[in-house]
Amino acid sequence: MVIKLQEKEGIKIARLAELSRFTLSITEEIKNELKPLLSIPKTKLILDLEDITFIDSSGIGCIISLVKTAKSNDSTFKICCLNKDVATVFDLLHLQMILDIYPDVEAGIQSFRE
Repeated sequence: MVIKLQEKEGIKIARLAELSRFTLSITEEIKNELKPLLSIPKTKLILDLEDITFIDSSGIGCIISLVKTAKSNDSTFKICCLNKDVATVFDLLHLQMILDIYPDVEAGIQSFRE
């Protein structure tokens, strides 16, 4: 299991455990673990990418797939804790236009309170 899942204030927080690379080798496992959660209406989920220092196109595709699953099931999916290099990739792809991205977990949780 590559995801450590916890819950705070009714918000699920998924952290990629002990990994530094978000690549094809883990995308299926991530989708298999998170899509069922996002398929439940009104689910609130934050994906914490703090330890991720590299993301490839498969990782980006996985995130987009999770966003689509959340939107089609009236759930909310947010991302936090982007490393500088990963944030640069997200900026180049203009992913901030379709993703809710926060600097840390607490900011993501706070956004659900507003």
